[in-house]
Amino acid sequence: MATESRGPDHIDRQILHALHLSPRAPFARVASVIGVSEQTVARRYQRMRGTGIVRVLARPDPSKMPGTTYWTLRIGCRPGTAPALADALARRGDTAWISIGAGGAEITCSAIVSAGQGGLLHHLPRASNVLTFSAHQILHRFAGRGEVDWAATGHELDAGQQAALIEGATVLGHAAPLDSGARIEPDDQPLLDALARDGRASWASLAEATGWTQRQVAQRVATLTGNGAIFFDLDVADTAIGIHASANLWFTIAPAHLAEVGARLADHPQLSFAAAVTGSANLMAAARCRDAAALYRYLTTEVAAIDGIHSVETVPQLTRVKQAHFLIENGMVRDPYA
Repeated sequence: MATESRGPDHIDRQILHALHLSPRAPFARVASVIGVSEQTVARRYQRMRGTGIVRVLARPDPSKMPGTTYWTLRIGCRPGTAPALADALARRGDTAWISIGAGGAEITCSAIVSAGQGGLLHHLPRASNVLTFSAHQILHRFAGRGEVDWAATGHELDAGQQAALIEGATVLGHAAPLDSGARIEPDDQPLLDALARDGRASWASLAEATGWTQRQVAQRVATLTGNGAIFFDLDVADTAIGIHASANLWFTIAPAHLAEVGARLADHPQLSFAAAVTGSANLMAAARCRDAAALYRYLTTEVAAIDGIHSVETVPQLTRVKQAHFLIENGMVRDPYA
């Protein structure tokens, strides 16, 4: 029997694309869409998960968590101190998307802040190794077609395959009544913790983690997912799938054009994130491209074609330390609590 290569091949990339579209899709459905056996999909996914190429997770929407706000922090550090500070930040449960950029002297970090506590907003500016600090609250995240594109390596799945996955995508194997006003409650924390570690965890393992029945777990996940309180996502090792140029883009846009420009940028598959923020730059985006040449082409063509952009600051991300939940070590995805 032929051995499978260590790096993701075309079938692996098809599986990753499928899971990007429907993170909890049964392996049988993924297999039927891409035309291989269910055992092949399961084996390859477990190999990619075990070697640190991908992890599926669930993330809360801070807007659905009472008394919380979401921020992007820019932290200028003393020379040589950024790696240690970034590692300490990465071990916290309230941080995500931590990178070292700007010649190794600036850390970018996303943070959830609870009302009345301040958290990192209060502590970081006082740290001895911090030279500059700015905090930018996320006011509005722009969602567009880019969020259903698999921009990392192109479209491994054709339009028909994508439609089959999206149309058949359900978090549950059965429907559950949804409460549009439901919010994340303190009792949900064990469930959120378990789904952060493994977004494809079985109902049985989630029931064990929470002390609920499998039916209760399934209904609660359906409710929280149905109203957008939580969503499923992938942490992927960028370099393993051909992404070698990541950058944060800080746009200055006339307020009258902010909504329109944000919506257009959100449709760009090169961007994994775009949001209106507070501060002198009023829109922040995260770009992921194959290489520096691809990033340059993107900036000078698709970005340049949008009216209303006054300026853009491009901050290359030299080292990714943490993604949505998992650490990046030697380019691969690792559990922060292992």
